[in-house]
Amino acid sequence: MQAYNSELFLTTSEVADLLQVHPSTVKRWCDGEGLSASKTEGGHRRIYLLSALEFAGERGIETYLDPFMPFESHVWLAVRSAVGAHDFGKVRSLAMGWLLRGYPGRITALFREMGSRPDLPFELLCDLGVQSFMADVGEAWAQGRLRTGEEHMASQAVMEALVHLSPGSPMTPEARPVAIVGATEGNRHQVGSMCVRVLLELEGWKVFYPGGDTPAEDFAALQRERGGELVCVSVSSTATAAHLRRTVRILGEFYAVEHPYDLVFGGRGLDEGWTPGGDLPFRRTHSFPSLSPFIRWVRENRDRWEGKAASPRSTVGAGSSHEGGMR
Repeated sequence: MQAYNSELFLTTSEVADLLQVHPSTVKRWCDGEGLSASKTEGGHRRIYLLSALEFAGERGIETYLDPFMPFESHVWLAVRSAVGAHDFGKVRSLAMGWLLRGYPGRITALFREMGSRPDLPFELLCDLGVQSFMADVGEAWAQGRLRTGEEHMASQAVMEALVHLSPGSPMTPEARPVAIVGATEGNRHQVGSMCVRVLLELEGWKVFYPGGDTPAEDFAALQRERGGELVCVSVSSTATAAHLRRTVRILGEFYAVEHPYDLVFGGRGLDEGWTPGGDLPFRRTHSFPSLSPFIRWVRENRDRWEGKAASPRSTVGAGSSHEGGMR
């Protein structure tokens, strides 16, 4: 991995975004305040990334690239591809390279930076960045290219970024919709469920998060105690249909009609279009293979979560839904 691309140049708008100033400020710096720039035949300024970073260092201006020295150019290109084209290939390649070289802290810093950017939807970061990177890690482990410890380091690095990005459940007393989010019993991988937790918290939900390897009866108990509108269960890629049916059966046995909720399953372990089937007591059941259709469904039903709608609306989107009978 080449450490630095000295030929990488930026527009004034890109430098302004990097240094968190207005483009006119960058033009003024170029015109006589020490920021080196060249011009194209059309008269547009072009500034080497290295020049911009050196100028920022002289002025005491911090940039998001500072923690990644000497790979600033790689990170800048990766972030630009992800934000501009929703292409996370460079992000995943960087993260895997750092994992193999023993720099998990850089993985955490990269996902923290990307998760804090207002120009990148968090659900896309999770679907195309986080989950795809973890799929790469799982494949490398299965092929013997990664040790178990390195696989655990990758998970921990991503989890640390997600914990940092979590705004936490609101401490204010006003009513908020409540969700119970975790991973099924036997599933110790928490990255997927943590993504759901952070996403719902960013939407203003109060989330109770028991984490991974959570028994179905604990989901049910938390829902009844906390008045959850949603129970979101993360499914691993190794989950069997029998295991999922058992989870649904146990949740159904503990279901209380005076505490109704929607049951949501999510994760790459779900077959496309999977539904629990049968005569179920839940308000509704749903399955989503990724976060983008899930959060779209949550937003479409926002009025119901806030208690403004008289009855649930039908599910719209890429997920599957099953209307349950109220026993």
